[in-house]
Order: sequence, then structure tokens, then C-alpha cells
Amino acid sequence: MNNIDYNKKFNEMIEEIQKSNIRPSLFLHACCSPCLTYPFSILAKYFDVTVGFFNPNIYPKEEYDKRLENVKKFLNNYCKDNNIKFNLIVNEEDFEKYNKDLLIRKDDFEGGMACLKCHQYRLELAYKYAYEHKFDFFTTVMTVSCLKPSAELNKIAFDLEKKYPTTKYLYSDFKKNNGQLIGIKLAKEFDIYRQNYCGCKFSLLERDKRLINRK
Repeated sequence: MNNIDYNKKFNEMIEEIQKSNIRPSLFLHACCSPCLTYPFSILAKYFDVTVGFFNPNIYPKEEYDKRLENVKKFLNNYCKDNNIKFNLIVNEEDFEKYNKDLLIRKDDFEGGMACLKCHQYRLELAYKYAYEHKFDFFTTVMTVSCLKPSAELNKIAFDLEKKYPTTKYLYSDFKKNNGQLIGIKLAKEFDIYRQNYCGCKFSLLERDKRLINRK
């Protein structure tokens, strides 16, 4: 699937939706507010969007709470300014399971197999919710980040669609068309907290090492 133009597939699916004259429901997995800004601004034009904050990887709890509050802050302010309705679903049931089964970054690098397992875990949590609650579509904001592998994320969700077939996967590569840059501008406009590490305990330790080395 590495040769697929996911941005092109996204645009083709949007064109089909526009031709159908319907407004489908979409469950949007969001990892943080900076990554949410641009994808939400695009998707809200075509879908009734429910945002899902399914991120047991975020450490420590204070950081988790801060990122969640900024997701709420952006959605409330952006949707008020643009007269958009939204729903937000928060999953907080899997911290213990995540820490037991997936906190294994100590012998791996960011973007390696441990990170892919983390993406898989969180995407399945969110996709399963979308399926069980009969959403028409599912996608994730994570393809907006230059630090996240769009091909692998799309492959994970493509496989999940087979498991949860009544909820269609919306391919994406939100970093295209200056998506990440636009998202940064939106984050600044809405005074959104922009974190400087991915989320898990080991990415936090790596962040601290980088700061020490710079000093």
C-alpha cells in the first residue's frame, strides 16, 4: 500500500459524498489538539463529526488532562465561531492495560515497531467504538503529522475496516496541501497548547534528553 496516493483517495471519496447530497456521520480519532485543527476544519464541511479522544498512551496524567482540555478548548471555540455542532467522546478505560501490554519503547526508537503497535491499539479502540455506534465513516487525524507514517496508519485502518465493515474507512494524508502548516496557524489563532513530545513515558524521556543535549 506504500504506493497509494492517500490524499487522492480522500478527495475522491469526498467527491462521492458531495454527489450523493448526504451528510454522513464520521468518528474522528484525535491524538491532540494541534493535530486536530486542520483535519477537523476540513471534515466538518462534509460530515457530522464526532471526535474521539482515545489515547491511553499519554503520560503523565497531568499531560493527558492538559491535552484533553485543549481539545475541548479548540472544539468549543472553533465550532462556536463557525456555527458547527460536534460531539466529543473520551475513553479512559485502558490506561492499565496499555501500560501493561504496550509500554515497551525502552528498546525501540520513535516511529519503530513499538510505536506502530501503539497506533494499532488506539485506532482499534476508536474504530470499534465507531462500528458499535453505527458511524458511517472512521478516520484519524494522525496523518497530519510529519512524524507519523501515513502509509502505515492507512494500512492499519484498512485492515480494521475488514473487521468492522459497516463503518467505512476514510483514507487520508492530511499533511498534504500544507495541512500541518495550516494546522499550526490554527493552533496559534486559537491559542492551543502545542506539546513537544509524542505522548508516552519513553517519548517524554527522549524529549528530556534532547533538551539536556541542547543545553
